[in-house]
Amino acid sequence: MPKFDTFQSMQDDQPPSKDELKEMVARFGEPLQMLYVRSRYDAFFNERYPTGSTIQNPRENWTFDFDTRMTAAEEEELRALCWPLATNFVIDMMVGIDNLVDKDEGDLDALAADLRQLAVSYEGAMTDAKLTIVQDRFESWHGDAGSAIREGYSDHLTRSTQTHSAMANALANAAQLDSLIVMKVRHHLDGLVRTAGTAIDNGPAGPNLDFEPIIGWLTFIGIMVSTPGGPALPAAVGWVGSTIKTILSELPLEQADEPTMDSSDPDELRDQVLAAFDQVAEVVKADREKLAEDLVTAFEERAALTGSDDAAESSRVIPNPNGVNGIAL
Repeated sequence: MPKFDTFQSMQDDQPPSKDELKEMVARFGEPLQMLYVRSRYDAFFNERYPTGSTIQNPRENWTFDFDTRMTAAEEEELRALCWPLATNFVIDMMVGIDNLVDKDEGDLDALAADLRQLAVSYEGAMTDAKLTIVQDRFESWHGDAGSAIREGYSDHLTRSTQTHSAMANALANAAQLDSLIVMKVRHHLDGLVRTAGTAIDNGPAGPNLDFEPIIGWLTFIGIMVSTPGGPALPAAVGWVGSTIKTILSELPLEQADEPTMDSSDPDELRDQVLAAFDQVAEVVKADREKLAEDLVTAFEERAALTGSDDAAESSRVIPNPNGVNGIAL
């Protein structure tokens, strides 16, 4: 089962920040060095003592947590050989975190807030700018020009304003969903880093380690997009409202495959950890592709209206003062 049932439940349980994740990884340095020491010890010892060690008694203070039957200088040499390997392992994980946590959730949330305020401003235009009064004034404009301006402009003021409000809300909700994708990445990485830490400290983690599964892909939402007073437009995006709270509480999170970290060899374990990072990247790619696909669908529908030869259609997005019949003013 996934760790969370919905995006809302995921949002209610904040994961470690990017810096906190990197701090967790930074603490792997010394344990990784010891893992490499143990994996390299036999080959190192046999090269130095092909017929066995002549050191009879263990020293009082060992360099490592086991008796090597080597000199202190040789132990330090082995440690020095293993430290760069451990450091590179840590650096690879740090780079993986930087690559995956590639956006600032605060910036995305601020963008969403600004776009929602823009949507509210559009809605306020219908009352603050007294659009109905403007429309009433145009009723007294007689003749062909009056008919044209009403049919191409004033009759569509309310609908086009609502359309722009809906588009601003769609962008705001998309920004919020992208922010949640970044949060989901941090949840992924939290489980991945903890699992890697267990494998480093305690030996092979294995596929049956008590690992909280990676949270899965966004689920497709098929819902009608409409503007008040206008026809429903078929679209894959359900984000044109002023909030996506309902979507967050209902949108399920599907389980992805669990990563495997079952090698006692640190080089192979490193490859498994980096493969897990790649797996998270694929999950995020799938999320963002779906997000982009759905959002583009909604805006392409409005772009089609704008490019329509029928001014009654195009005016739903951009009021056309030349009117339905193309009478120039």
